[in-house]
Amino acid sequence: IASLSFLSLSLPQSPHDLFQERISSTDHNIIGAEDEDFENDLTDVVDDQCPCFNNIDQLKDRPAHLLVFMQHVILQFDPAPLLCYLHADLFKTLSTKETKKHFVEFNNTFLDKGAVNRTRPDLLSDETQRRYAHEVQALQAAEVAKQLEDFKQKRMMGMTPNEAELIDVESHYPTDRIPMEMKEKSVAENLLDKMSETHQSIFTAVAFYMKHLGVKTRAVDSKKSRGGFFRRQLVKVSFHHLCRRITHAAFILFEGPVLAAEGPGQSPTSPSPQLEEMEPGLLELEQDPPNWRELASPEALSSLGKKETKRQEVINELFATEHAHVRMLSVLQMIFSKPLEREGLLTANELAAIFPNLDEIIDMHHNFYENLKKLRLDDGFIVKSISTTMLNRFGGTEGEWFQKLTARFCSHQSWALDQIKSRQKKEARFNAFIQEAESRPQCRRLQLKDIIPIEMQRLTKYPLLLENIAKNTDNPTEKERIHQSAECCRKILNHVNEEVKLMENLLTLKDYQRRLDTSGLKPSNELYTEYKSIDLTQKKMLYEGPVTWRVTKEKAIDVQCVLLGDLLVLLQKQDDKMVLKCQSKSNIAMQEGKQMLSPIIKLDSVFLREVATDRKAFYVIFTWDSGAQIYELVAQSVGERKIWLIIGWIVIGIVCVHSWTEVIKTAVDDLKKSGAPMRLTLPPGSGGAPFSPSAYVSACATACIYSLPAKVHPSPNI
Repeated sequence: IASLSFLSLSLPQSPHDLFQERISSTDHNIIGAEDEDFENDLTDVVDDQCPCFNNIDQLKDRPAHLLVFMQHVILQFDPAPLLCYLHADLFKTLSTKETKKHFVEFNNTFLDKGAVNRTRPDLLSDETQRRYAHEVQALQAAEVAKQLEDFKQKRMMGMTPNEAELIDVESHYPTDRIPMEMKEKSVAENLLDKMSETHQSIFTAVAFYMKHLGVKTRAVDSKKSRGGFFRRQLVKVSFHHLCRRITHAAFILFEGPVLAAEGPGQSPTSPSPQLEEMEPGLLELEQDPPNWRELASPEALSSLGKKETKRQEVINELFATEHAHVRMLSVLQMIFSKPLEREGLLTANELAAIFPNLDEIIDMHHNFYENLKKLRLDDGFIVKSISTTMLNRFGGTEGEWFQKLTARFCSHQSWALDQIKSRQKKEARFNAFIQEAESRPQCRRLQLKDIIPIEMQRLTKYPLLLENIAKNTDNPTEKERIHQSAECCRKILNHVNEEVKLMENLLTLKDYQRRLDTSGLKPSNELYTEYKSIDLTQKKMLYEGPVTWRVTKEKAIDVQCVLLGDLLVLLQKQDDKMVLKCQSKSNIAMQEGKQMLSPIIKLDSVFLREVATDRKAFYVIFTWDSGAQIYELVAQSVGERKIWLIIGWIVIGIVCVHSWTEVIKTAVDDLKKSGAPMRLTLPPGSGGAPFSPSAYVSACATACIYSLPAKVHPSPNI
């Protein structure tokens, strides 16, 4: 078998979502050093988690588990052997009529069309077709087993996707109303819908198989995706090799030109690049490094206990994945960045904005990889101490430099992806270059939009790997230093994630500013004068989301609620515009120009309250000299309301403290000048009565605390 397809696959999650999923699943996968299975063998730990991952036959009855495994294969390997295996398996359950129809599609998709040159496959008997499919399936079994074993090992280290979904299924308590089978299918349907963003030929192939397991998807029913399957060959099987194994007389007719070489020693999961066409810098990195077990002496291996063996496995995983990371960064540089400049498609300044500090980041990771390689060589491939190398990389001034470079690179990735997407739509030559580059085997079936986020993804893996090394380290000093390295990695990751979020927020505000329409403020001359030239990009966005603004019982408006550092802004979407528009609770008020509800609310005079009659709604009460206005906003869910209330009160508290700092400073200055006892006048909306600063701050803090949802009230001792 020679696997010759190079499919363009999309990563399932944005870097920010991937980071959140990793953090939420860390406790389950990595931190539990005190678990009972701690001392067990690697395979036992994985098998204890879910026996269905022991072999593919058990996995076929668990659609959610199967989809999680598929996602891992799509991201790490060539998915063709697995898909071919599963589609061949369908022949066991199909009727004669269904077999004939499916066999033609199976043949066109997975096999070399040129190999069948004298007999139409649809003319074969259904018995022959079934035997043929069975042989093809048998040829894929070894590769599928290898992929499954890799998944088990990676899952033990917390490095597989969708772990939260697996936990949801495995922790489900079956009832008559929701049996385990129904729960499994429900989670599988959600996973399948998420996969709809993957390359169409892959997604529809998966959806076609899952349909036979009773798993439905909304995406596959759309006109766009219908018929998208079976249009591109996924795997090419040599008929010459197959005919040698099948004795049925009908297959003699199939002997023809062999278009797919068998390639001794080549794995279908390994790309087969044209080495003579490759850039010199990629040649060394192209081949995967050998496993530590293959290089260490038999005597040294036999002396290792189970725990130390686990430790060496994780260290090897760190080394191998760092090698792969440097390779993909080099692809970004040598397949995309440099040729784009050489072809005159992007200027040096444009490339510096899209791939900031790429050369320095490659040097940094390459040096780290070389240090790991030297460590393995010096210790005879059984690493004794790794903590110094880790602290040198992630701690001190080197760690600060690492953080600075990666923060800049990762924070620009959203903007870079937008720029590339925009240019591909507008410039045919640029689009042709990107498509040709993405088709090269060095890209390993990934598109440019999949490669750019790899630095952020790499940062999420370091803490997991280091904690797993520490978990299997006996030496107390070494263990503590590795924990220290992991903590440094987490601080770097948190900083980078914050920078990414800040940049994403800035891009969002720039988009809103570009589309902003302030003409709806004209009914209130005062508001229009103050905010007609508002620049949202000069503010700091803290949170945003869709809410419904209930102006009256009969009038509800969908708005985008944007929480800034000092304002709450309610934007209405109208065509491509984001409109700031005053609202009135009656037509009379609007006609007479009376006080109207503003779409911009200052946070220095705001209180938040829950709506007792609606668990999704909350009040925003805006006070000023002449009275108050009440806004009723409805979140998308109960959880969203809690987030709005918590974040809202935190921001309001900060604004109030800042405001009162100014009030107190002014009062102190006045006191120094007059020598009179210090009394403060409250801000507008508080009634205007004199109040001592300490009493007001205490009352304000109490009001803020007990206006929060019950679950976030601090204990009386705080």
